Amino acid sequence: MDTVLNQIDTGDPPEARTTYDRLIDAGASNSQALQLMAAVLRVEMNEMLTKSTPFDNTRYAAGLAKIKPPES
Repeated sequence: MDTVLNQIDTGDPPEARTTYDRLIDAGASNSQALQLMAAVLRVEMNEMLTKSTPFDNTRYAAGLAKIKPPES
């Protein structure tokens, strides 16, 4: 969660702030938005660790773009 917060605060990658704002604008709570984004980060981190590859910003950004806001 700290990593996601840091990404949003620093704008690196810029898709983190964009995704957070999109989710909040769609009615997600702060907690929901962060949890959804952290889930995508976990998937990318798992991919990186299991395949011994570098973090893939493009794949991570694509994962963030696929997040749908929770239904109210």
